[in-house]
Amino acid sequence: MAEAVKNIAIIGANKEGLKLLPLLLGDAKSKVILIADSNKEAMLFKLKELGYVLSSKFGIKVTNDLGTLKKTKDIHTIINALGDIETEKFLEAPEFRDIEKLAPLSARLLWGVAAKVQPSRAMNAGDHAQLLNSLHEIVDAVRLTVDRKELLSVVLKLATESTGAERGSIMLIEREDGQLRVEIAKGMDDEVIRKIRVPLGVGISGKVAKEGKPIIISGRAEESGFSIPSIRADVKSAMCVPLIVNREVIGVINVSSNESAHTFTQDDLNFLTSLSIQAAEVIQRSNEYEKLRVDAAKFTFWKEIDSIISSPQLIDKSLAVVAKRLQQVVPGLTCFIYIYDANMSKLFLRAASIKDVKGMGGYGFLSLRKGEGMEGAGLESGKDIILVDRTEEANTKRVYLSLPMIAGGVHVGTLCGHIVCARGLSVYHESFLKEIRTLLAESIYKYKQNEEEKSRSREMFAVDEAGIEMTAIKDRKMLMTVIATTPAAIIGAEGSILRFKQDEARKYQMEATYGLDDRQIREYFLPFEKDTVLEVLRKKAPVVREFSEETSPYIRSILSFPLMCGGS
Repeated sequence: MAEAVKNIAIIGANKEGLKLLPLLLGDAKSKVILIADSNKEAMLFKLKELGYVLSSKFGIKVTNDLGTLKKTKDIHTIINALGDIETEKFLEAPEFRDIEKLAPLSARLLWGVAAKVQPSRAMNAGDHAQLLNSLHEIVDAVRLTVDRKELLSVVLKLATESTGAERGSIMLIEREDGQLRVEIAKGMDDEVIRKIRVPLGVGISGKVAKEGKPIIISGRAEESGFSIPSIRADVKSAMCVPLIVNREVIGVINVSSNESAHTFTQDDLNFLTSLSIQAAEVIQRSNEYEKLRVDAAKFTFWKEIDSIISSPQLIDKSLAVVAKRLQQVVPGLTCFIYIYDANMSKLFLRAASIKDVKGMGGYGFLSLRKGEGMEGAGLESGKDIILVDRTEEANTKRVYLSLPMIAGGVHVGTLCGHIVCARGLSVYHESFLKEIRTLLAESIYKYKQNEEEKSRSREMFAVDEAGIEMTAIKDRKMLMTVIATTPAAIIGAEGSILRFKQDEARKYQMEATYGLDDRQIREYFLPFEKDTVLEVLRKKAPVVREFSEETSPYIRSILSFPLMCGGS
């Protein structure tokens, strides 16, 4: 059965992109179907002006509209010969999620390998050495700027195609559970990839990861004492080598063959071991680069966040700016920021990185009590919650996190995030979010303190104004109304009652009310108010009573203050 032809698109009508054409067009298993470049001054377009055009026999479409890539069906590989930030962002679109993306250097190496690998002869030690040198040049050339998944994909393709293996995988040790999981694979079903979790010491890969020594097997794995469910029964030969960084095993490379006539040699194992050094270097450089990026973002963020929160704009707008900035730093993040209202004992959603929250009722309407949902549970326990989806798609990881914000010994809110991307949540971005959470908590705490001071100042000013107003009122009924309504308005109460003791009786007559026009609320409130008044008379001191939402859906808090004259 003939092998399917791979359709290729090249971004970049420049010299770098055109240099790939002879290699790609010489491969019978590949077909270049599109060259796109938004720069109308690119080399290919200039050549066309001079009368040089690509032969129609190749059937290559040329365009300066990158959007054509999204409309073109059945693209298997995109080679980005531009390599600029704008194009990299363009390729993050959902339409390209399942399409292989390569840099020109990687493409040159892979198609160079394909040209050398002939069914009639196996690659020799000299070929292996040449490939390793070429890969080393690529790793050095790309430095830290190429996505590690692309480089690991190159490594795995070299591992399988250079050794004649049908299947292969690169597995890394997960820091959450210490088990091996598949980072990238060839010749394996996505469903199988998702399910594979290998404890250290179990099976071939687990043994290699635990002991740090390579293994080569001829014959079925069960016969060699390494039985594991994920090993297929038709595997006739296999190799596994460790990935080691700073003397620590971080994962393994596996390759296998099911052809009876094909067995791996010691030269193959030596090549795979050398290749693992390159793969480990890719991972190490990727981690170093990510750490540098996160540290730089952290430094910039620390400078920005305090000025954002302390700006004169409303707190919700400031927090929305913070949420959107976090989204720019952490790949795949959707950010939600809740503020805790101690008076209502609830978390209120105040900002998010998403554009439209109307479906959620808008900011301020979504609220959670302690213990409700993940955010409420995190607030109640005061502990961070991080959940990792174990059923992710082959190219997507999902992470949920809820980080309680505590400052000045009190809860001020919760930073919540949903992450959906190929890398998931890296250790560096996790550390970044936790540190930003602390800074954000301190900024919100400072903001709330400033607001409380302003509120107290406004209240004191309002009290002085009310005192002056009351001394000027001559009408008794109007005075009673002002006395009842003014304190409620100043402290934000929704209702109030003013009572005075009758001269000849022990009863306290209702003189004025505020906010109790609704009969149902009034009938519900008066029994609570009566009990509170009796307690005030007994103590001759102010009384505050609070009620849970379950026991009192209408009345949550009552404050009663005695009016004293001559000690009574």
